Amino acid sequence: MIRIAIVEDDDAEAGTLISCLERYEAENQEDFSLTRYRDAIAFLEEGGGKFDIIFMDIMLPNLSGLDAAVKLRKYDSLTPLIFVTTMAQFAVQSYEVDACDFIVKPVTFERLMLKLKKVIGRIVADAEKVLTVNDSRGVARVSVDSILYIEVRGHKLTYHTAEENYSEYGNSLNVLETMLKEQNFMRCNACYLVNPKFIERINQKELTVILRNGEGLKISQPRRKEFMNELTNWLGQGKC
Repeated sequence: MIRIAIVEDDDAEAGTLISCLERYEAENQEDFSLTRYRDAIAFLEEGGGKFDIIFMDIMLPNLSGLDAAVKLRKYDSLTPLIFVTTMAQFAVQSYEVDACDFIVKPVTFERLMLKLKKVIGRIVADAEKVLTVNDSRGVARVSVDSILYIEVRGHKLTYHTAEENYSEYGNSLNVLETMLKEQNFMRCNACYLVNPKFIERINQKELTVILRNGEGLKISQPRRKEFMNELTNWLGQGKC
C-alpha cells in the first residue's frame, strides 16, 4: 500500500486531486491510502513522517506549503513531496526544500499520471534503502546509505548519521543486522552495527574501527575474526 497525504484547503481542488488519484489507482492496479489535510499545521502535527508521497498546496492558510516543507525536511528528508500550485514561478523555491516535482493547477489526470509514475518508480527502487524510525520528535525516514553506525544501549537504538542522530525503542540490533545484511552492515561488537562505507581504517593495536568522521568503535574479541573476514571480503569486492 502507498500512503498518500493531500494537503489542500480548497475542497474542489482536493476533490479533483483525489479523483485523479483514484483513477490512477484503478487503471494501474495500485493500492493507495489517501488522507486529506486542510492545512499544513494539522499535517505536521498528525501526519508528518508517516506517508510515502505528499501532495501539498503552496498557498495554504496559517502556514504556507513552502514553510511547512522547511519544517518537514528537518526530520524527514526523504519522502517525495509534490507541490500543487497556481503559479509556476514557485517551482524554483520548491526545489530548495527538495521537492521532487510540482503540478500547476488545475490538476488534470494526464499531468498527474506522468508525475506519479516517476515518483512510484522511485519509491519501489528505494524501498529497501529507507528505515522508518519512531524518533521522539516524530516518525522519521532515514536513508540506509546515510547511516554511519547503529548503536544499542539497553532497549534504546540510536541511528548515527553525519547530520544528526535518531533514536527509538522497541526494535533490536539482531533484527536490524538481518535486515541490513544486504547493505553489508557488520557487527563489530554487541553494541554496534557499522556501515563499512564509512570505515576509514582499523586500529589493530587498540582493536578499534575508526570512522571517517573520526569516531572510534570498539571491536570485541569474540567478534574480531568474523568482523575482519567480512570487512576483508567486502573490500575485496571493490565496494569501498
